[in-house]
Amino acid sequence: MAIRLHWGRNMERWKKQERLINKSPTIISNNCTAGIIYHDLNIRFTSPTINLCFPPEDFLRYIHYLTDYSNSELVEERDPAVSYPIGVLHNQFGEVRIHFMHYRSFRAAKEKWEERTRRIDYDNIYIIMDAGMDCPREILEQFNQLEYSNKVILTNGKVDNVQSFFPMTFYDERYFFGKMLSYKSWFSSKRYLDEFDYVHFLNTGEIPDGACQ
Repeated sequence: MAIRLHWGRNMERWKKQERLINKSPTIISNNCTAGIIYHDLNIRFTSPTINLCFPPEDFLRYIHYLTDYSNSELVEERDPAVSYPIGVLHNQFGEVRIHFMHYRSFRAAKEKWEERTRRIDYDNIYIIMDAGMDCPREILEQFNQLEYSNKVILTNGKVDNVQSFFPMTFYDERYFFGKMLSYKSWFSSKRYLDEFDYVHFLNTGEIPDGACQ
């Protein structure tokens, strides 16, 4: 059973890899979504947003002034209430806090952040934001106004006057942080994220059918 399950999940990844035309996108996400996509597509990390998360307002600020924050030094912020490192980018546009949940030390997090920041392809950027269950309306509207051609916000339904979104059906009262990156069941070869055809998005820049465009 375990071998069959592993084979099924690998087949799902191989199908996506075969469909992928854009082999080196810079995927900027507010949580671990980018890392999962890079891993499943078996392509190089050309984005620093791997194994981490941003508060919503900080993420918007970061992508709005991406070039400026990419040239800002990441400094450590100590918080005894958490067991993982936190980094802060600071410049004239304000502070951006980054939670490196999957790193053992700030030194390791900073090393990977700087290494992957240097790989950003500013001509091949794709923005994906997981809005969760209760993202404030003003955040959705501000995201929609960002001057990026290839952007999508994953939400729990239709949002009036916001075009750059895709409705995910799994957002419900059983939603929990990180559910989107989990498999639908122990036996499933698909993640909840697979409701969104991110290969189509990366190939064309278009939000797949199911979204209001």
